[in-house]
Amino acid sequence: MGAPWALATLLWLGGSVLVSASDPAVETSRGPQESRQAAQQSAAKKPPAVQNEQREVAIVTPVLAPGELRGFGIEITSPTPDENVAGRVRVRAEVAADRPAAVWAVDFFIDGRLMFSDAKAPYELLWNSGRPAEHFIEVRAYGPGRQMVSDSLSIRLAAPSSLDGYSVRVERVELHVRVEGEVPPSGVLATSMFEVLEDGVVQPVVAVERVADLPLAVGLLIDHSGSMLERLETALDAAGTFVEGLLTHSNDKAFVLGFADIPIVFQEFTNDTDRLAEAIELIERGRYTALYDAIVAAAARYEGVDGRRAVILLTDGADQGSDHRFREAIAAAQRADVALYPVAVDLSPRFPRQRWILRELAERTGGRLFSLGRRSDPTKIYEAIAEELRAQYRISYVPLIPGGGGEWRAIEVRRRGDDGNERRVRSRPGYFAQ
Repeated sequence: MGAPWALATLLWLGGSVLVSASDPAVETSRGPQESRQAAQQSAAKKPPAVQNEQREVAIVTPVLAPGELRGFGIEITSPTPDENVAGRVRVRAEVAADRPAAVWAVDFFIDGRLMFSDAKAPYELLWNSGRPAEHFIEVRAYGPGRQMVSDSLSIRLAAPSSLDGYSVRVERVELHVRVEGEVPPSGVLATSMFEVLEDGVVQPVVAVERVADLPLAVGLLIDHSGSMLERLETALDAAGTFVEGLLTHSNDKAFVLGFADIPIVFQEFTNDTDRLAEAIELIERGRYTALYDAIVAAAARYEGVDGRRAVILLTDGADQGSDHRFREAIAAAQRADVALYPVAVDLSPRFPRQRWILRELAERTGGRLFSLGRRSDPTKIYEAIAEELRAQYRISYVPLIPGGGGEWRAIEVRRRGDDGNERRVRSRPGYFAQ
């Protein structure tokens, strides 16, 4: 068969070896020199090989631990290597296993970064690919014990204008809009429902959609600093309630970030409510309050994430020790198109500055401020936030002046009711043109 170590290696791998009668026996009791001499002598006496001589065959049989999945595998089914894709991409993966219910989760990575951990089949990621570029997609499925299988794909995203064979520069700006007292109707929505002004100039609206049909991407930011010492239990209980109530669709997802001295991600984006609840339980008391740093860190997690973006911020509004400033935190949320929903936890009227800070964070990102007292019911707050997020419009328009050098452009959205009166509209106040 060859050297004794080869047999030992196969046996260690859990394989079995079939040896023909014409092969020399392997004598493991001999030393290395004696084994080589015996092999040479045997080879000298051995008749010339014939074409149909039986040869040594090694069969390696995988050994499964009790409870592990059989036939376990994963494959990326969309997109395909030869598919022209651009903008929003739906990445799908199919998992094969003898017991599909035992698959723990499927993780989606884009260019090495974990984007989403999907705990429910069908497994898919809604990804906003951004500008045309080469990307590496990887998916990993996890089973009982340490079982893990993966698949990967390299793709190049095409520019939208190149797909039709002609060149034209097209850029869109998207806004999520809430009209007070109005629920978006079903069916096709007319672009004439809204008027959008950019720096005071009316822009051409190209699409109006119902946000209720879009997935939620929610960040749960929990202040566990020293100033929250007496309020932390209330905040953690509220966070658990939010997780259970907000994620109602299979593509809804959330992450958990705690902040005291520094922001720490306790759980990346997932739709597994059990993992989110376990992450919340890991949060312990800290000292300082890096509120602005936490907002900047949370905004960075939304790169490439599609859907309605929102951050629920459980805090008392006091910042201590942040490297970033108030304006930088707002700018980071605005660039990521993330609406902030601060929940002031047991915030006394004696602290008007903290309440002003939280109100500004909400209004300047298109969100809304809530208050949570010791006797308040957090269920009512998450129901209000859920209604806020679901009862919105997504408006798309093409700026008359495309591109930009990073300058701020102010946006105003107008909506008139059937009675001719102008409705109150809430949206982000502008964006940074890139």
